[in-house]
Amino acid sequence: MENSAKIIWASPQTLARDGIISLLDQEPDFTFVEVISKKENILSALSTRLAIDMLIIDHAFLSEDQKYPMTLKKIAPQIKVLVLSSIEFDEDILGLMKSDADGYLVNEANKDELIFAIKHILAGNTYICTALYLKVLERIAATDFGKEDQDVEFSPREEQILKLILEGYSNQEIAYQLFTNKRTILKYRESLLEKTGASDIGTVIRIALQQGVLN
Repeated sequence: MENSAKIIWASPQTLARDGIISLLDQEPDFTFVEVISKKENILSALSTRLAIDMLIIDHAFLSEDQKYPMTLKKIAPQIKVLVLSSIEFDEDILGLMKSDADGYLVNEANKDELIFAIKHILAGNTYICTALYLKVLERIAATDFGKEDQDVEFSPREEQILKLILEGYSNQEIAYQLFTNKRTILKYRESLLEKTGASDIGTVIRIALQQGVLN
């Protein structure tokens, strides 16, 4: 356990929370060094504890400040953040996805998926569970971004890259999946911005979704 990843869990206290933490605490690859029930205790915990690898935080603590993970990473740059969200919490799911967290998972996820998400993120990857991923698609598809008159033709490779970006893969991960290199993926991203006139890749994805490219 000495070399296991150190995790802080921050969420309102419930029997379900305590039960899942008890089960996860048996995992040899990580250990929970602190369980926090109030948001105001998170900053002090990160400041006083050294070498914390991950913070698992409930979306309830992000309701007033969805960019809160950015603040936390300024204090502990090395920390990975996994956000737990209820599937019913879809008032601003797109805003939640911009919180600079490393992963997003529904509270209802089972033990195996939670373990997989934790290990996947600790390995330097991002993770978005399928349930939230589908919610994001619904939200984007239902949003009017004023791009209906913009007819953009995407190549099959550009569509592949956009789908992988939407699923939360990094440039390096996309390059690996498409048997190319990171520099090539970056060039594709730049080309997509020029083609659409968008200021960021998120807008490119919204345009593609509105045109039915990624549905």
